[in-house]
Amino acid sequence: MKKFTPIALPILGALLAYALGLTLALGAHPWWADKIILLGLGLGLLLSVLLWSLRLSKAVRLVILTVLSLGAYATAYTGKSRFAASYAEDAVAGQMWYFGWIATCTFVLALLAATAWPDRTQR
Repeated sequence: MKKFTPIALPILGALLAYALGLTLALGAHPWWADKIILLGLGLGLLLSVLLWSLRLSKAVRLVILTVLSLGAYATAYTGKSRFAASYAEDAVAGQMWYFGWIATCTFVLALLAATAWPDRTQR
């Protein structure tokens, strides 16, 4: 059962975020607030497997994913602010908002998976 935890944990996190409407509450657009969770789940699982296969220490993986998560959320927040200030005319800001949210979901769900992956620095 322990070997399924790195996959089960982000799935449960995604289901919880979906059920609570967490992305919508944090600033995602209502049209795609649920879709980005599903996109982020698949990408996040792939990213966590990739980082785990690189044999980085668990602490390094967690730091990398935490920094990426914060950066992605900052990008999404900035994009939303710029998009709203432009009265929906700044296409770049809209893309920052949308892709920033996909990246946020990806990195947060990969972070959840990375907490459960064992340390592979020993050969």
